[in-house]
Order: sequence, then structure tokens, then C-alpha cells
Amino acid sequence: MKQEQALAFLKSGKNIFLTGSAGTGKTYVLNQYITYLKERKIPVAVTASTGIAATHINGMTIHAWAGIGIKDHLTTAQLRNLKTKKYLEKKLDKVKVLIIDEISMLHQKQLDLVDQVLKYFKMNQLPFGGIQIVFCGDFFQLPPIGNQEESSKQKFAFMSPVWVNAEPTICYLTQQYRQSNDGLNTILNEIRSGRISEMRYLNLKDTIGQKIKSKVEPTRLFTHNYDVDNINQEELKKISGKSKHYNAETKG
Repeated sequence: MKQEQALAFLKSGKNIFLTGSAGTGKTYVLNQYITYLKERKIPVAVTASTGIAATHINGMTIHAWAGIGIKDHLTTAQLRNLKTKKYLEKKLDKVKVLIIDEISMLHQKQLDLVDQVLKYFKMNQLPFGGIQIVFCGDFFQLPPIGNQEESSKQKFAFMSPVWVNAEPTICYLTQQYRQSNDGLNTILNEIRSGRISEMRYLNLKDTIGQKIKSKVEPTRLFTHNYDVDNINQEELKKISGKSKHYNAETKG
């Protein structure tokens, strides 16, 4: 699906799951839709599953927006208490569209709580209190953090009955904007799906030992901070001159 088609689906008011591999423009489409809503003064909540992801779309975490924090469940008494908070009541009462970016990292328990809160504040038993819900992200990327005893079925948001009841229309973006090399695109998509072909495996194998012609020191990626720290310490030792220490002050 192209970006224009996905945007048209969003504008239709349906619940949407906007997905696609990295570089297909999910955030771009979201921003286009957010602009469209704001121009028409339609109250929209822009949220994400993590703080870092929220900064990318000028939003806030879904946990803070819905007032659920790090809770796994909410009692009726806790819901009543949330409704006494004027700032929560004001924004939850007005909101017409809720966007949750990087949905792959949101545990289904948190999604259930968002649904519970909206139904309570809106006094509407439709999924998410009857507002339009837009999930955005890629379930091939980072999964939710859960307990070791939990299975994937117990963690992923799309396994929640709330997700099923919302019946989101899937908008799968396919046009790649970040990479222009078709061969590299194919390799990245094969790795993403966990099904690397023999030909692409050999393509990668051929690159072993290749020398970088540029003078730029290539970035090295590691899976553990321990290895990163060691490399950084080695590089710091190569710097001549005396080190300086600065004490930081913070408040708030």
C-alpha cells in the first residue's frame, strides 16, 4: 500500500493498524494525519509506547496520557480516583482520535488498561470508548517486555481481545524511501522476516573482510554494553592530553 492510500483510510475514521518495514514512512503518514486533524480542530492524542518513541512524534507516553503509569490492572476505586484528576478528565473527555506509535513494544495488559480507562471516562462500552484508534509500528521489531513465564501470546498487543474487538484495518506500507539499493532492501527484508535465502546469505558472506575505502571510521554495532564500553575505553586512551571532569547539577 502507498502512503496516499493509508492516509485516505486514516481520514475515513476507521480504526487503523499502520505498519510496514523501516523506511516506508509510517511516521511521515502519521504526521500528515495529525496535521489534517489539527487543521480541522479534531482533538487528537499523540502517544507512543516509550518516551524515546514519543519524542519522535512530539507526543507523550501512552502510560502518562491515560494515567495508567506502570500498573498491570485497575480497580473501580482506582478508576474513580483517576476521574477526580481534572487534567485527565479534560483531555480524555475531549479526545476523538488516539494514536499509539511503536505499538510492538506495548504489552497487551497496558492496551487493556487504556481501553478500560477510555470506556470509563467516555461512559461508552465500545472499544476504546468509541473513539478512533490508530496503532502504528512493526511487530517484526522490538517486542514488549514481560515476565519470563509469559508466552508471546500473553504479551503482544494484537493478541488482546481489545485489539480484536477494535477490528483495525491493516494499512501495510510497502514503498521504501530510506534505501535506494534494491539488493540491500531485499537482504534487510529477508532478515526482518527471519527467512534469509541462500543467494542473499552468500552476498553477505562475500563482504567478510572487505576494506572500507573511505577514511571515515565505520560504526561498530554490539549486542552488549560491556563490549561497547571496552571499545570506548580503548579509544579514549588514544586521546592525548589531560582529562577534565565536570560536575552536573539538575533539579526538578
